[in-house]
Amino acid sequence: MTLPNYEDHEEEFLKAIATRFGFSGKTWWVFLERFREKNTDSLDKDIAAYLEAELIEGTSDGANPATILRDRLKVICDKFEVEGCDFQGVTKGRWKIAKRWLREVIYPEWLKQCHLIPLTCDQLWQQLWETATPTDKLKPVLLEPVSGLDMGEAEMTEEDSFSFRLNSRIRFEVNLDSAGYLLLLEKGTSGKMWCLCPSGFAPELKHLGGWVSLPQASSRHKYFKLTGSAGQEEIVAVITKDVPRLDWLPKPGERLLQLREGHLTGLLEYLNLARDYQVLRMVYRVTAA
Repeated sequence: MTLPNYEDHEEEFLKAIATRFGFSGKTWWVFLERFREKNTDSLDKDIAAYLEAELIEGTSDGANPATILRDRLKVICDKFEVEGCDFQGVTKGRWKIAKRWLREVIYPEWLKQCHLIPLTCDQLWQQLWETATPTDKLKPVLLEPVSGLDMGEAEMTEEDSFSFRLNSRIRFEVNLDSAGYLLLLEKGTSGKMWCLCPSGFAPELKHLGGWVSLPQASSRHKYFKLTGSAGQEEIVAVITKDVPRLDWLPKPGERLLQLREGHLTGLLEYLNLARDYQVLRMVYRVTAA
């Protein structure tokens, strides 16, 4: 994977790292200057001379800037060691190892957090999945012909309750604690991701609370049919108090929307700013027919 040019983001990155690790005062200045790319070949005494005013501020007369710089570098490297930088027993020039660790390990992570590296659908879904809470308030229910009824809930053992054969007909049930807006997303066995609600299967986005069944009664669809291949399917329910501010939400009656990177990125950004919401998740198995 090709990363964005480090020099283009160095200033922002170093300041973000200084803030993240709680560097301030003299430690802040030493970190920024010692870890700048342009200063890689500079000696500590040269950095100390450049920062002399900042380093001796508030100290007694005769304070040595180079000594202060070395002390601050030790604090910085000790902090990085606690956070996972392996110095492998090296005691001198540790900042060089720390600098490489920042570039090779922390910088790519920071780019992803700042959305400066485009993430794949799978990576975005994983972020959403990790945000969600496992729940028993979200479940699939098997439907099949039952004697005396055209359609009814089949009897299953508890062990089989979340395992269904290919071509089974199911519905989803979600228990809402209170009135709110429901967004139901699925990652199928093929790896493709879909928006089940809202859709033609679930035209109504707002619900009063309690158990909600999908497909909804107002839909022309009566069930979801499990097609494709055997494997694992993941379901995520996003429940919000207010209308989700997502410009891609399907209109009532529209076909299922296949989720792309832009849809999931928009959802994650919305959740980062939203209040009063729940993200729930569950998984079930699809077995060969």
